[in-house]
Amino acid sequence: MKIIRASIDDTDIFSENELNFGACCFFTEDKLCKYFFEIEGRVATLFSNSQQYTFQAINEFLFYSGFITTIRDENGAVLLNRKPNKAYLYEISKLQVSQFYISEVKLESCKKWIRCQDDIFVPIVVSDGKTILIDGHTRVRAANDLGYSSVNVYLDEFDDYIFHFVSEAIKRKINNVSDMELICHEEYKLKWYKFCDDFFKRQK
Repeated sequence: MKIIRASIDDTDIFSENELNFGACCFFTEDKLCKYFFEIEGRVATLFSNSQQYTFQAINEFLFYSGFITTIRDENGAVLLNRKPNKAYLYEISKLQVSQFYISEVKLESCKKWIRCQDDIFVPIVVSDGKTILIDGHTRVRAANDLGYSSVNVYLDEFDDYIFHFVSEAIKRKINNVSDMELICHEEYKLKWYKFCDDFFKRQK
């Protein structure tokens, strides 16, 4: 059964409050099973309406949340313990982005749950003297807008296409999250999804 990461539009499956957390909501393709991960620091608690496909959902969640060390169920039982790469603080202004746009709706959602610097962990790759942000651009932009100068970063796995995205960002003079264009969510889906779709079609 395919596990799908929820988007801000999936209000028929998750509450608005849950969707505000972005990479914490997942569901099966038949929409019968849903999984919400509540994050506190580097520990996540899983809330689900089903015990089916639990570990598939956990694996999908960890793809977007590689900093997590422990996952528990809602009764406190440990489902997973691991030692991910060490996280450290890094200046937001020095992070090279690999995307071009920020959704206004997603940005405001992030701002609702960020309470302190340790709420934000994002994956990076270091290459040719650049520290490249792989994912979590909206979280970093939200942190920047809220007055934080640094966020927690950790080295993570990546695909080579990220370098094409970085090259395109630099061509567009988009070097950090402050340079990213803030647009409405519908325009974000049209512009960003189209760019990604067109790129991956050319790779086939």
